[in-house]
Amino acid sequence: MTAVSEESEHSSWAYRPHLDGLRAVAVYLVVGFHAGLYRMAGGFIGVDVFFVLSGYLVTTILLRDLEQTGGRIRLARFYARRARRLLPAAAVTLLATAVVFASIGGAAEVVDVRAAIRAASLYVANWHFVRQSADYFAADVDANPVLHFWSLAVEEQFYLLWPLVLWGLHRLSLRAGTRWRTVLRAFVAALALASAVAALRISDVDLNRAYYGTDTRAYQLLAGALLALTPGLATRLRGLQLGGARLERTLPWWSLALLASLAVLATPSVTVDPVERGLLVTVVTVALLLSLEAANGGVGRWVLSLPPLVYLGKISYGTYLWHWLVIVVLSHETDLGSRAIFAVTVPVATGLASLSHQVLETPIRSNAILDRLRGPTLASGLAISLLVGLVAAPAMLAEGRPPAVELEADAMAVAATNSVDRAKVVDAFFDVFDYDACPSSVPTACTFTTGTGQTAIVVGESHAATYARMLTELAERHEMTLYGGLLSFCPWTRGIQYAGVAADCLSAQDRMFDEIIPALDPDVVFLAHRPVDDPNQPMEMSDADIGRVKGAERDRALARRIEDVVEDLVADGRKVVIFEPIPIAPADEDPFYCLDKTEVIAGCRFITSEDPVPEDLELRAMDERFDSVTSIDLDLATCPYRPICDPIVGGEIVRRDNNHLTIEYAASLVDLVEERLEVEGVL
Repeated sequence: MTAVSEESEHSSWAYRPHLDGLRAVAVYLVVGFHAGLYRMAGGFIGVDVFFVLSGYLVTTILLRDLEQTGGRIRLARFYARRARRLLPAAAVTLLATAVVFASIGGAAEVVDVRAAIRAASLYVANWHFVRQSADYFAADVDANPVLHFWSLAVEEQFYLLWPLVLWGLHRLSLRAGTRWRTVLRAFVAALALASAVAALRISDVDLNRAYYGTDTRAYQLLAGALLALTPGLATRLRGLQLGGARLERTLPWWSLALLASLAVLATPSVTVDPVERGLLVTVVTVALLLSLEAANGGVGRWVLSLPPLVYLGKISYGTYLWHWLVIVVLSHETDLGSRAIFAVTVPVATGLASLSHQVLETPIRSNAILDRLRGPTLASGLAISLLVGLVAAPAMLAEGRPPAVELEADAMAVAATNSVDRAKVVDAFFDVFDYDACPSSVPTACTFTTGTGQTAIVVGESHAATYARMLTELAERHEMTLYGGLLSFCPWTRGIQYAGVAADCLSAQDRMFDEIIPALDPDVVFLAHRPVDDPNQPMEMSDADIGRVKGAERDRALARRIEDVVEDLVADGRKVVIFEPIPIAPADEDPFYCLDKTEVIAGCRFITSEDPVPEDLELRAMDERFDSVTSIDLDLATCPYRPICDPIVGGEIVRRDNNHLTIEYAASLVDLVEERLEVEGVL
């Protein structure tokens, strides 16, 4: 990311190392998210932080220029410095991406990358990906090796337009005889509010459009600009009284608390969609910048000003450019899990960024001759960038491939953006688990895999079967023996069955927990089923709870049954892993059926509740109560834009009806589940 360096832009401007430290925090949050770390599932907020920083720093630079020149902005100087700062490193990265992807990418992928590189070189990548409906939250990052250029495009578009807007408003206010900063602040605030409202409204219809759009991201840049336009706010903040004491005394701790808030917002515990999360991050980042400015020292500043962190912040732009390519190579060429990918990417991307900073970026930025020759420098920088992006890189990607393949791939790429892959729909529908091979009465007849390590069994109905392939791969990785005890329409909550289901479910549950599990003596028990607290799915209870129950009574009965099963398994010394039920679509909004009938993917979305259901809360309570119980929440993995659920994520069909995951998509979550289980000590 860019977030302009103060040190290089204005030698007279007092350097604030803590802002470089904040850049470092932001960029590695993004790296963690792109690597697929479960604990950084919200790490994309690093981009939001950068946008606010960029708006703040660029506006400060432009205001200083206005003051020094008596009301002018030296546009040639500004644009030339932006070009020297950004274009060389970006051009080299795009060229390296072309070289690497030409050797590892498939034919269809190559054509996509050629178009993406062209858009990236012109700094319109964000609009290109809007047009392509590219999913920023998809797992298959290797299919879009320059997808991260979308944020650079947003910033460059801001850099291009904002100086003109700022200068124009300054001129108009002078002619009108008004206090131009007051007018400007009101204008910026109105623009930011309009942008934020637009982002929220558009996200309900098209989340990709809201996430990538310059207009729907402008509020973050303008929020930083508004802070720069209010230079006296920090001083006034120090003088405020809070509880009889000056706020100045607590400000150093406020900055630390706000920094911790950013860390929380980067975790999967915050279950809002990316646009809403972006609004929260914007508010927190503005407050953090203000508190850092207002506090005279303090622990927050000290942490962010640590020399290693400051240096990493100075090279954060290069780290952001290079890390994605490293992840692409590792994803294509290795079987590494997300933590290993992160562990490799950080030093490699940081090393490349440091090399670029020392050998390429700094010599160009500090060259006195180039500083004087602003017009030629800007023109030559643009020419080189365009030459690389529009000519050299696409030519490398086309090297060695027959024209027929290229044309075929091009047609495939176009078709993929406008229609549903019918073959994939059919395959997903018929890719189901064979229950006859895995009777719950004889689970040893369903041995998924054998190994020398732990023994495990997966128990439940068709939703548990959905995870069979994923759990088999997980077991093979860890030399586990995995059995299955599965029966259609029979949940694992002992004593509960779906209304209208044959009574053999209750007897099968008894056999499973009284006979089969004790006989197999597994170390780990995996549990999964459809949400039995679905208001559209009646329940029948056994024993003292005989009959159908609804509402609060059902919730209480369900809680008792969950507790009974989990407590018995834990008492026997077993580890328990429970897959929380995924969001389901209304019966009349089956996204899979919709895919089979329409050409428009967006028309097959459905809306789910943002609030956890009672069953989820009870499962999480078990997780907190017992160290040997792990509750796995896949809501964000199966519905990344919650409450809006897409039928296709990362090019894969998510559901094969209104409530089941496709087996293929469930299997794609193996790295995420593995990381969670390793963190919890299950594996």
